[in-house]
Order: sequence, then C-alpha cells, then structure tokens
Amino acid sequence: MIASKGSSAEAMVRYIDQSPGLRAPQLAVKIPGMPTLPDLKIMALERQEAGHEVVDQSAGDIDEVGQPLADAFIAWIEECRAKLVADGHAQFKPTAGEAYGFPAKYYPQYPVVTAQLARSWGARSTPVKALQTLSGRIAIDLGLRGLLTRADDAGKGARRCLILDPLAWSGYRPLADDLGLELVHAAATSGHGLATSAEGLEAAIAFARDQGLTPVAAVPILPSNPSGVSTPREELKRYLEVAAAADLPVMIDAFYSPLAPAGHASVVPLGWLEQNVAPEALGYLGLIVGETKVTSSQNKTASLLWMAPAGHDAVATRVTERALARLRATNAYPRPQEALVAYALHSFEDGVHAAMGPRYQALDATRAAMRAACDALGLPLSIGGSFYGTVALVDAQGQSLIRDDDGRPVEDPRAICKLMIQRHGLVGAPGGMFSPAPEAGPMLRLTAAVTPTEVEKVKLIFARLVEQSAAR
Repeated sequence: MIASKGSSAEAMVRYIDQSPGLRAPQLAVKIPGMPTLPDLKIMALERQEAGHEVVDQSAGDIDEVGQPLADAFIAWIEECRAKLVADGHAQFKPTAGEAYGFPAKYYPQYPVVTAQLARSWGARSTPVKALQTLSGRIAIDLGLRGLLTRADDAGKGARRCLILDPLAWSGYRPLADDLGLELVHAAATSGHGLATSAEGLEAAIAFARDQGLTPVAAVPILPSNPSGVSTPREELKRYLEVAAAADLPVMIDAFYSPLAPAGHASVVPLGWLEQNVAPEALGYLGLIVGETKVTSSQNKTASLLWMAPAGHDAVATRVTERALARLRATNAYPRPQEALVAYALHSFEDGVHAAMGPRYQALDATRAAMRAACDALGLPLSIGGSFYGTVALVDAQGQSLIRDDDGRPVEDPRAICKLMIQRHGLVGAPGGMFSPAPEAGPMLRLTAAVTPTEVEKVKLIFARLVEQSAAR
C-alpha cells in the first residue's frame, strides 16, 4: 500500500506528491450524471426504507454523533437573553403567544450579535463590517454577489471565476453557476497537503488568466470541506498578501473552524492577522461563519464579516453594501432565536468546545477512530479540524482499490459511487465532486459526525477492499 510506511496522514501527502493532476491548477467541469450531496442523502434514506444495510457517509449533521450539548450552555442561552434584554435589546425579550417565544416583528440585523462574533474570532483594533442572515448558503450567496458587483465596477463582460482549494465543497458549483462564475481549483503544494497555500494561489491566479478568466475572489475553506485540513497562520498571512497584491479579495469559508482542536480563532486568527498584516492587505479579508456545524443543521444563522481598516475599507464597504441590498430584496433576515444562540455560543466563558460538551467529545473521538482505522489499513487519509475527512482508496501503485467485474481499477467517480453502494451499502461523496483532478476519482469524503458503530462499519468495508487487493 502507498501508506505502508508511517501514518495515514503521511501517506496522503505522498499520494498528493505523486498526483500531477492535484499538483496543478484545474478548471472545474460539470460531470453529467454526478449525484449531488442531497441526491446521496436521498439514496441512503431510500435504501434504508427498502430494508437494505446502509452505511451513510453522504453528509453529516453534528447531532448524528448522538450526544447533547452541554447543560450549562443550554442554561447560558437564557442567561444571555435576559442580559441582552436588560441592556435594551428588546428583540430578544420573551413574548407569550408567539410560536417561538420571541417578538414576531422584523428585525433586519442584530449588531450586538455580529460584534460578538468579530470579538470571538479575535478582532480588536480593526473595524469589522458585518451582516447576518438565516443560512450558510444564503450568506455565501450574498458575499459572492457583493464580490461580483465589485469586480463589475472594473469592467463588465469579462469571464469571471472564483479560486477554490485543491478539493472544495461541491455546493459552490450551483451558487457560482447562478452568477455566471467559473471555478478554478488551486494546486496542492508540497508540504501543505490539501490545504490552501500562497504558492497554490499564485499558480491559480496565473492559470486563470491563461484561461482568459478574471478572478473575482479566492474562497479558501478553513478547515477544508472535504479534507478537514487548515492553513498555518504564517501561510495564511502570505496567502492574503499574494491576494492583495493581485487586487483579489479573500472570503474565507470558516463554518467548520469552531470544530478545530485548537478552536476557531486559531484557524482564522483575526487578532493575530490585524497585528501582522498591513492594513492595505487586511482590508481584502472577509469570512463567512455560522453555527450550523456546531449546534445542528436546524440552527442555520450565518454571518459575513469583513475587515475594514481605517482608510482601507473600500472592499468591505462595496461587498457588504451589495450584500445588504440583496438581503433586503430577499427578506432573508436572521431569526432572533437563532441569532441568540450565535451570541451565546460565542460568549460562553469556557469556549465553544465546552458549550458543545459531550457533542464535541464524541466528534473528536470519532475523528480519532477514523485516523486509527486508516493507519491500521495503510490508507491515505486527511482529516483534521472539521467533521469531514478524505480517504484515498488506492493500492501501493496509487491505483483504485475499487475494481470492475473484470478486475480493472475503476477511476470514474460516478462508477465508484455506484459500486460502493451496490457492493458494500456505503453511500459516500466521491472525490470527483470536490476536484476535477483524475487522482480525486478514487477518493471518498468521510464524515465523523457519526457514532463509533458507524466508524467500525466503514473500517470493515475498507478492510475488505484492502484484502481483495492483496489477494490479486
């Protein structure tokens, strides 16, 4: 196996280093017949209803770890409500006779909440322009519209693109399509695995221009969906400086950052960045944050924060003004009960992990179990600070472990997805959803937002694949 020496993480680095497709920028292409993530979830549910054994790795909800949030945090939510009301924020007062116990009238924004979010990520000396909406996808859409409007100020009619990570969440595809944006995947670079890097961004910018594309923004996902890896702060600083030199805003998708072992402010350290990045570059930095991955998919409030240093706030102003205009047009205002949860989560004295309590402990144990399983089987794995990881189902020569009826390696992600469901009952997102590179074909995204029993089922399936490969 490729991973016969060292850990599964080291094996993934070797697999990437041997993968020219991943180590070069790639223009995303539509693959006819490729299922979407909702399609996979439907497949899993339909198979379960039909009585088939299903191991569902299609998507994750943090609630699926089977553990509750901390009792102290649940109590803290009501304490925060009382404090906010006492401070004059009537939007949060208990209201009898209403479905959710909150006032029924419109409250377009809650500045007290977005200000707390900025403090939680470490912003202290730099103004932050912010807005909040009622779901992560809407927040991303608002940000993209703001970025596109800014780009159009410099000249309409050009072919526009977004620069994404080497492997990036497939949900950006429909959002970009709606706005006429193409997608460019940055190159994976030596030493950074599947994380974004300044070197990879430089290569992606040059590649986009060679393709006749004008980049609108770079959108790194930290920690990555699907690989769970992040970017060291010194590299993030260089990344931002490269982007600023190219007049390219950076909108970080930081939804999974609160799940990172060292915490969200280590993944996107706004406090450190405002001290170590020149204001003219810092003004190019924005981030999308939310609570969906921490509490549950039913708590969807998400926010766009943009650094706005004095004298260097042009990007923040342009992007957030357009985003707010779209917010008003769509009536996608945040709901007070979810805005309150966001405030409580990011003001809880002992931090986000303590607020999650047993839920975070279960997630972290499952991540460790997945690492141990792939270490034992010799499979390349990248799993870090989110609840997603990526495994490469490959043999010692880097060829797919999934074989057709004639014993030939299968590389096509659609075929791999189909065969894994038919033969093993494993419903998972193939690597081709996240990257057009050929070497992404035998990759599979894993979710650690499951129970230990589900991890053991995944391990047994992978063990069968490894044993079948050794027997050939």
